[in-house]
Amino acid sequence: MEKYLYFRVGTATATEDDEATGSNLYPVSHFMGATSGTADGNGAVTDDDNAISLYMKPIRRIAGEIEGAAGDGDPDVIVLACAQYGQRQLIKDLIAKINGGPHDDNFITLFDGYVDKPASAPTSDIGATGLTIVAAQVAAD
Repeated sequence: MEKYLYFRVGTATATEDDEATGSNLYPVSHFMGATSGTADGNGAVTDDDNAISLYMKPIRRIAGEIEGAAGDGDPDVIVLACAQYGQRQLIKDLIAKINGGPHDDNFITLFDGYVDKPASAPTSDIGATGLTIVAAQVAAD
């Protein structure tokens, strides 16, 4: 059974209606890898001791970009905030959740910033303290 990575940046209902802040779900099979720091949409990584960038096979388009300019081969980048120098533990926790037994939950919450969620709903199953969706920068013609 496929597992899924869920995240939501939005902090209020008014920001729950798009792919940049609303609810998002990726199959775990779309996870391509990770790097410490904050990556931009073009692959440049900025030194950041409390962030890790996850690279995912793309499932969304950035508003305003045409398909050709969006570069279908470019990964979606999800930047997770974590404790200072906590990248290793965060990624270990993610891999443990991904590889958990068949009776583990197949719904892994990377980060859920929605303030009105039920108290029983976790903010993060892996210890992330924030999340940013990174859009690829398209060069002007």
